[in-house]
Amino acid sequence: MKKVVYLSAVLAALVFSGCGKTPQIDATVNGNAAGNGSNNGATAIQTANTDASAVIAPITNAPAADAGTTGANAAGSTVNMQIVNILFDYDKFDIREDMMASVKGNAGLLKGKTFKLEGNCDEFGSDEYNFALGLKRANAVKTALVNEGIAAESISMVSLGEGNPTCTEKTQVCWAKNRRVEVKLP
Repeated sequence: MKKVVYLSAVLAALVFSGCGKTPQIDATVNGNAAGNGSNNGATAIQTANTDASAVIAPITNAPAADAGTTGANAAGSTVNMQIVNILFDYDKFDIREDMMASVKGNAGLLKGKTFKLEGNCDEFGSDEYNFALGLKRANAVKTALVNEGIAAESISMVSLGEGNPTCTEKTQVCWAKNRRVEVKLP
């Protein structure tokens, strides 16, 4: 308990001092970091964000995967599934009306699976703000998927802030592509 309090104090000091190295906010399931069950040797720090299991872990510079994945349908045959990125408006974390059909489609493809939601932002705003916004976006998609019948414990979340752009051009169209939540299957 003392360790968590101490680490929380250190985290608060880093956030308010504007530290140069940016953390990755990662939400976990059952106390294990999302993904491979570890957070690359870093000490996890619990935060009071949108999910009680949100932790800070170092950024990994893994390339962004495309949205299409392959899996099995209810009949057991292999099909090509298209899991769609959920896009957001500038500085918003509520799901757009035009994205609700995509959320419902994703829910149908994800039932019974364990997966991770990756919240992403454009390059505007501070690192801390973008990490928080990315987590809020992932949490909004998680809530919508749970409302569609997905088990909450099968979903982990991570915020990559602005650290995982799909597009690097300095245009409105490009920035809009970076304001998204991606679904990652193990």
